[in-house]
Amino acid sequence: MSAVSDGAAPIDVDGVPGLWERVALADERFLVLDYDGTLAPFREHRMEAFPIDGALDALRAIRDSGRTRLAMLTGRPLRELIALVGNLGIPMVGSHGFEYMMRDGSIELGELSAAQEERLVRAEQEARAMAPVARVERKPASVGLHTRGMRADDARGVVERVSSAWSRDVEERGLECRYFSGGVELRLREAHKGAALKRLIEERGDGALCVYIGDDETDEDAFEALPDTGIGIKVGPPGVRTRAQGRLDDPGAVRWFLQTWAATTWPERSTAKRSV
Repeated sequence: MSAVSDGAAPIDVDGVPGLWERVALADERFLVLDYDGTLAPFREHRMEAFPIDGALDALRAIRDSGRTRLAMLTGRPLRELIALVGNLGIPMVGSHGFEYMMRDGSIELGELSAAQEERLVRAEQEARAMAPVARVERKPASVGLHTRGMRADDARGVVERVSSAWSRDVEERGLECRYFSGGVELRLREAHKGAALKRLIEERGDGALCVYIGDDETDEDAFEALPDTGIGIKVGPPGVRTRAQGRLDDPGAVRWFLQTWAATTWPERSTAKRSV
């Protein structure tokens, strides 16, 4: 069980004994976080999914300490992520790795082939013919169908119909149909969180202790991409199959985790270093 106390004592992270000692002793640290379901509770209307109170303050404290490199990695388009959290002055990756925003604010976009663009346009039309228009989202490298808030039977039915339509003639175009928490998405196969995390590690955290926190099926790609020394932490209830070693209950527990990281790592690390 993930135990959150009064914030003064380190949070207990299921499955990662000695986590805070490992963080304290690391010469370099790289902390990467998903957004929805991790920093922000889910909402039916996706632009109402704001960060849980205190999470951004904790992230800024970690950033400003200068002792941890930070990044955010999400399936959302970058424009939505920036609208919800602002520009934090850290690398921010959107659309599962299709969009990169560097620390200086410059943005790099991937490329779609003509065949991929044509199929995504058609996929959006297919979804709009089967589901409420407001639940269909076109992203830079994908089309998503959102079912959060729908009756379970209605959601299941529309997902089955849409995913069946989307699964036709996509493999040869480098696209794939993937489920996520609250819907299904037709997306560019090569743009996934595992590839994005590897790039971030190569550019920002090579040799550092890398910790990745995420809640979704799409975050499993990132957990798998972690180096052997890395630590994956799944957000959600116990008993869910995952490649992550650790678990936190919900965004509230993630907030406490970040606050603990900001408040306790550096004194422990300096003390530990003096005793070695």
